[in-house]
Amino acid sequence: MIVQKLLPIAVAAAVIVSVLGGASAAFGQPATSAATAKPTQSLLQVLASNANFTTFVRLLNRTNETREILIGPGNYTLFAPTNAAFARLSNATLADLMNNTTALEGVLRYHIVPMKISPSDFVGNGTILTLQNDSRLAYSVDGTTVKVNDAVVNTKEINATNGVIYAIDTVVMPPTTTAATETAGGGFLGMPGFEAVYAVAGLLVVSFLLMRRRK
Repeated sequence: MIVQKLLPIAVAAAVIVSVLGGASAAFGQPATSAATAKPTQSLLQVLASNANFTTFVRLLNRTNETREILIGPGNYTLFAPTNAAFARLSNATLADLMNNTTALEGVLRYHIVPMKISPSDFVGNGTILTLQNDSRLAYSVDGTTVKVNDAVVNTKEINATNGVIYAIDTVVMPPTTTAATETAGGGFLGMPGFEAVYAVAGLLVVSFLLMRRRK
């Protein structure tokens, strides 16, 4: 009789323990939110899936080496100009980039840093080495505003399997070197205008004097 009375109580207790145990197990499981999930796409794939970077992706697809960098292994930081950033360029500049693969590669590589930068790393002012012929981006921090050169950085990072992306509101252009311009525009031995004439005249005078001495 006592057993019959205790049986329902035991069953009820077992059910309660089972429910509590299940709840404990559920709360003990790690969260699987999108914030903690590991990225599964490369930098280029992340860009291609984001409607804010369609112009950038279109330009990347016109290149070979830079495109492969954003697909392959490694750990990079990409400062990616948005569509609005490219819209700020003149039509002539954008057309030049579309038609000059070498120049385009240089501009795109100037947006890539060969290391991963976290939001907490943006402190003070300094420079960051890029993939464009060891050219550097200047960065500055003013309160909550972070800039690279003149571009404002959205410090909400977008993670990828091979690095991280930060959206920027301006296309940053690599520094131009004057050596090529001077050589192209120069005359004899790269010297422009009258300097080249003077150099040639000087050589003729020296040659004339040497010939006279031999006589």
